[in-house]
Amino acid sequence: MLRPTFLRAREGVAALEFALIAPILLIMLIGGTALEEAIVVSRKVTAAAHALADVTTQYTSVATTDLSLVLQASTLVLEPYPVTTAKMTVSEIMVAPNGGTGTVVWSQALNTDPRGVGSTVSIPASSTSSTSDNTYLILGEVSYNYTPRVANSIVPGITFYQSLFMVPRRSTSIPLGSSSG
Repeated sequence: MLRPTFLRAREGVAALEFALIAPILLIMLIGGTALEEAIVVSRKVTAAAHALADVTTQYTSVATTDLSLVLQASTLVLEPYPVTTAKMTVSEIMVAPNGGTGTVVWSQALNTDPRGVGSTVSIPASSTSSTSDNTYLILGEVSYNYTPRVANSIVPGITFYQSLFMVPRRSTSIPLGSSSG
């Protein structure tokens, strides 16, 4: 009888167990790598939006060439990931007293269209002022279409978006002019 001998045989059990577990381990490795990279890109998008708004708030007046440089410099935060899918916009928003919306005063963009001058923007309640004067805010926005470098045919792409309002540091507003200040 071969049956009792077959049931007691232990040769090849480890190889069989490995063959059953290896695909699961491989999927976990690829998924973990893609997840870790997505978290890093998400943080970089947040940092780029912060850098875009922060650098712009340090001007007292700004020229189109200055804004182009700020936008280009903000893409460096996203390195080593490709910046061709990064869409960045920086805008100055005028908020009327006790208003929940603001009006775009000027806007400049990279790899996308800027916000329309005069268009409205929703302002978070924490960013509004109770003074009788208009308040000006700088809005930095970054959108990034992330495609994993590992298993990009299996893991779908993700679009990360971050926006940030900041108050001008050295003046009440930052007018857009022909020369910077």
